Amino acid sequence: MEILVLGATGNTGSEVVRQLKQVGASFGVMARNLDAATKLDLNPDQVRVSNYDDVDTLTEAMKGIKKIYVAMPANPNNQQWMKNTVAAAKAAGVELIVKLSGMGAKADAGSEIIRTHVVTDDIVKASGIAYTIVQPNSFFQNLYGSLGTINAMGQFFLPIAQAKQSVIDIRDVAAVVVAALTQPGHENKTYLISGPEALTFAEQAEILTQVSGKQIDYVAVPQEAAEAAMKEAGMDDWSAEKLAEIMAWFGEGHYAEVTTTVEQVTGKKPRTFRAFAEEFASVIEK
Repeated sequence: MEILVLGATGNTGSEVVRQLKQVGASFGVMARNLDAATKLDLNPDQVRVSNYDDVDTLTEAMKGIKKIYVAMPANPNNQQWMKNTVAAAKAAGVELIVKLSGMGAKADAGSEIIRTHVVTDDIVKASGIAYTIVQPNSFFQNLYGSLGTINAMGQFFLPIAQAKQSVIDIRDVAAVVVAALTQPGHENKTYLISGPEALTFAEQAEILTQVSGKQIDYVAVPQEAAEAAMKEAGMDDWSAEKLAEIMAWFGEGHYAEVTTTVEQVTGKKPRTFRAFAEEFASVIEK
């Protein structure tokens, strides 16, 4: 086994697993327990049990592994988790760390999640292990989180004002990750990746209306209202606060840059929002 996917049950991780299967890569995953990995449909010998809190079991999970993909859920412990991951990777002799970061990662960003990406990226870069940092914009697939209100009301609500954003398909993010894990030439590089165009969410709503035949409207809401709604839906206080904060930061217009990185790395143009919308329309109730 050459590759280990950490965060394999998450949104990008599960797609990375799917694409690694497609290319016939020798890989496994790290999961908190065997049950967590069930949905990935892997052989038992492809699953190694550990978590980001335990350096000893992390090291054991990485034994014999040459390359790891690291995707962490936003969490107050991200900095310590990354330190633990790097310590384990060093101890196990890992040769490449491919890390999921975020577009626009900078130390003075108006979002704690984005600022933390800078810190954790730097931990990887300072490790002495070869690395590839993948910094995508937000995902088309985040709209699934608004499917309930789209179906019930024909509306979706976000604190992103009228800012344009060059959002991207998770499948294209995963394709860049898989290229870095399975092909040479991506060492010690940082890839800023976006979709092929920058759209406002009102423009996204217009496209969804066109392809679904149902009137769908984007409603810009204040950061505080988004945070309260997420808490009411059962999200913990820290996550609700930081997710509302990062979306409000997106709403300031920092994320409209369009890059050609997906095509440069994979040889294929990134999917358009319209192409995603045509797929998404299948779950929209008329």
